[in-house]
Amino acid sequence: MRSWPQGRRSPTVHTCPPGSTGRPPQRRSRRVGAIIALFLTTLSTSTVNAAGVSAQEQYSLRDVNTKQRALALTFDISWGTVMPAKVFHILVQDHVPATIFVSGPWAEHNVALVRAFRRAGMEVESHGWAHVNYSSLSTAGIQTNLGQAGAVIERITGVRPTFVRPPNGDFDRRSLQVARDLGYTTVTWGTDSLDWMNPGVGRIVERILTRAHPGDIVLLHASDTCKQTDLALPTIIRQLRGQGYALVTLRGLLKLGTPTYRG
Repeated sequence: MRSWPQGRRSPTVHTCPPGSTGRPPQRRSRRVGAIIALFLTTLSTSTVNAAGVSAQEQYSLRDVNTKQRALALTFDISWGTVMPAKVFHILVQDHVPATIFVSGPWAEHNVALVRAFRRAGMEVESHGWAHVNYSSLSTAGIQTNLGQAGAVIERITGVRPTFVRPPNGDFDRRSLQVARDLGYTTVTWGTDSLDWMNPGVGRIVERILTRAHPGDIVLLHASDTCKQTDLALPTIIRQLRGQGYALVTLRGLLKLGTPTYRG
């Protein structure tokens, strides 16, 4: 159903056997590992690489570098009427200002609910038009896909979307550039709940609670193919708040730190 984003990932690094420095092997191994981890983190979040290409040109927005204990719950919706309404009522009841990425056709057929999301203080952003990988489309195809969806969302909400989550999290440098040219930031996620796999309520909750971090962008779904999101969501909200997290919109999160573009 889904494919991973096409941004590059950091290579697996193996430390060499201890030499003759006299340090205990375990201590030196930890020191070397820490240095390598710091190097890879710096490399993945650097503004410009050796070839002069910025991280924003290569990767999607994955999370926000902040020390504040806040994160954004984000939901993709492409089809259905049952789960979207259930998720909406939970978010409203628990006063969660989430960010909703909706496909153009779904928004067009669910105008009242899209407007309800917006009136409730949630952000309504673009999930494109057709649920296809952008890297497989021509430049004109990506432009049409984003243009159609954006026009529908703006007509319904009165607000032009400025974030796009590409279907399946798929992107390449070309699609990132096309999106930027149209005024969009391509957003994927820091934590994937895997709710789209229907792995069990406990598994969904566990994945989020063990992976959540300050500045995180959490991926959830509210399409009807996802059968367990509404069952997991109240526990996720309650326990994240119990851990001291403020739940904010994507724009709210970006006000708290620096956006991180990485593979």
